[in-house]
Amino acid sequence: MKKNIFVSAIIVMSVLYILLASVSNASGPIFMRMKSAYSSFKDISGRFSQVSSIRELNKELSFDGTFRIKPPLKMSWKYEGEDEQEVYINDNDLTVYKKKHNQAMRSKIDDAAIAQTPLALLRDMKDIENNYDITEKNNVIRLTPKDNAVKVKYFDVYPSKDAFPIKKIVLFDKNDNTVEITIKDVKVNTGLTDEIFQFTLPDGATIVNN
Repeated sequence: MKKNIFVSAIIVMSVLYILLASVSNASGPIFMRMKSAYSSFKDISGRFSQVSSIRELNKELSFDGTFRIKPPLKMSWKYEGEDEQEVYINDNDLTVYKKKHNQAMRSKIDDAAIAQTPLALLRDMKDIENNYDITEKNNVIRLTPKDNAVKVKYFDVYPSKDAFPIKKIVLFDKNDNTVEITIKDVKVNTGLTDEIFQFTLPDGATIVNN
């Protein structure tokens, strides 16, 4: 479960920041329209629906929740339902809180870990063209890592005609698992403060430091 949540958080943040990055001649008109729309976004919040398909278990998991993002590297990701969980990324600090167990797991996101995920884009946006092939086909943007060490095979971005330019993101990993996220009810530039991304430990909760 923790792995699914972490992957989904990374994919959404990565794709959103890719479009915010300063890239020249990176791809076709769809990408450039998205990038233009993002130029005025200071913070982003909304709801999501996620479907994770785990091939080796022949299992499909569905989630709903809310997210908030503020550059650079601040995010809160909250999953609703029976297995309610919260994920916070605040610069280099990662916190995953599981309400059912009233337990928070804290760890650092070091450079080595970041290098193996699309989160690397958030640290060095100038090199997007060097690290990813960006193509457009059938009204879908595909981002494919050039580094074979990255565990992501590619991810597809489906544009929206609404004010917010993304409606769906689908990640494909090298084990043939997929994470599909549909974004909705998005609001931008609502003045999110840094304090929102600082996790407050509930009464009686335990902390596990990794």
